[in-house]
Amino acid sequence: MKNILITIVTMAVAFGITFYVLSNFYKKDNELEFNADGTATFSSTTEPEDTYTEETSDDSNGESSDDDTKTTSTTDFSDNDMFPDLDVVLADSDKWETYFKENINLSSDFIPLDTDGEEIEKSDFLSDLTSGSFVPLKLLSGDQIYQLYPTDEIDDKGILSFSKSEADVAYAYFSKEGTKLPEFNFQDINGNRYSSGSTNGKIIIITCWHMGSKPSIREFPKLNRLYDKYEAYEDVVFLSLAFDKSDKLLQFLTKNEFRHPVIANQEAFMRDEIGAKQYPTHLIIDEDGNIEKMVSSVGQLEAALQKIAEPDLTEFNDGGM
Repeated sequence: MKNILITIVTMAVAFGITFYVLSNFYKKDNELEFNADGTATFSSTTEPEDTYTEETSDDSNGESSDDDTKTTSTTDFSDNDMFPDLDVVLADSDKWETYFKENINLSSDFIPLDTDGEEIEKSDFLSDLTSGSFVPLKLLSGDQIYQLYPTDEIDDKGILSFSKSEADVAYAYFSKEGTKLPEFNFQDINGNRYSSGSTNGKIIIITCWHMGSKPSIREFPKLNRLYDKYEAYEDVVFLSLAFDKSDKLLQFLTKNEFRHPVIANQEAFMRDEIGAKQYPTHLIIDEDGNIEKMVSSVGQLEAALQKIAEPDLTEFNDGGM
């Protein structure tokens, strides 16, 4: 019996020593390093394992086929926390239109990504959207990042039609940016004259509209507030171009306040010279007469002015000189 007890005690001591040695070895190779800011980082002195080491082959020599080494970079949109709930936003055309209007601004300075999440040129992104093969999704991040989503599994034709229509306008207007505003010589309905020469060196904000466009009329209050905000700058000019004749505009504007100078009979100029595709359309023209921004809503105009025009306008403000 005594020998049995000695044997048991000896085995227990040996097990304890072995456990102690292995535990300290693990702690040595895997330690928490405390940083200066109080955070902790787990570090390991052992070689890390490959995140993907699967090798499959039917060959007895251990060589893998080309197919075994290929990986796909196509984004899994359905299982990614960076994307909105596709079952919701793509449920029908009404939900998609609401999502689009609340989240997508194709005239903004967003970061464009292809279907694999790679950054591409904005012109390529918009061009791809005009094909009707993609719709834009906004990534759920702090930045304005849009990614192309293929339309293969979208059955609702309303979603495709709306998206392509928006993309066609955005691409056409983006293509106009940096080009010269055609020469003009206008007289507004109150007799004041504006020409390319008289506005040279000034920032021009142009609104294209007509009396039959309800979206244009709804924007009047916001456009008036925008006018009030910037009209004090002596080197900023507001102009609005309308389809309609002077007498009809004068009568219409007695009931619908619009403080921008209004130039009548400009349908041909807007369509053929400027390239307006829908109404309203707004343009920001820089001091050199180039189209700096061309957008299709007052909200987009305001955003563009804050990002582009406001720093320049500050230089023209006598109070800031």
